[in-house]
Amino acid sequence: MADEKDLKQARAAFQALCEMLDEKNWHYEKDAENLVISCGAQGEDLPMRIRIEIDVERQLIMLLSQMPFTIPENRRTALAVAVSAANFGMVDGSFDYNYLNGNIVFRMTSSYRDSLVGKDVFEYMLFCSCFTIDRYNDKFLMVAKNDMSNEEILNFID
Repeated sequence: MADEKDLKQARAAFQALCEMLDEKNWHYEKDAENLVISCGAQGEDLPMRIRIEIDVERQLIMLLSQMPFTIPENRRTALAVAVSAANFGMVDGSFDYNYLNGNIVFRMTSSYRDSLVGKDVFEYMLFCSCFTIDRYNDKFLMVAKNDMSNEEILNFID
């Protein structure tokens, strides 16, 4: 159970997130009670839905973005190769792939335990995530729609 100090720190982080989004004129919906922001962005090709949560218990900032498509069963093994290749060189964040239901979610987390979280952390998380998602989401969709060998997938993702 979170104590008052933890809750105060989480609310301060949430406030910094909202201030950063306001300064960037970013359109978003906020759930101040649950410390959750929902927003989106349009990449070069596919839209990106983004959810940012402040987890009071674990003292984490979590950014999540589910891909706007589901992988068909006959292409799920190919996508396992594609997601693995994309994640291999990634410095921050990762794509979580559920082979059983065909969903891919980008996830980036940052701990704020015993820290003062400023707007720069949220700006980095948001823009780095959008760049990464936009770089790979259309590639994942192409792999899902086309018959490619593992070698072709690795060359395409790289």
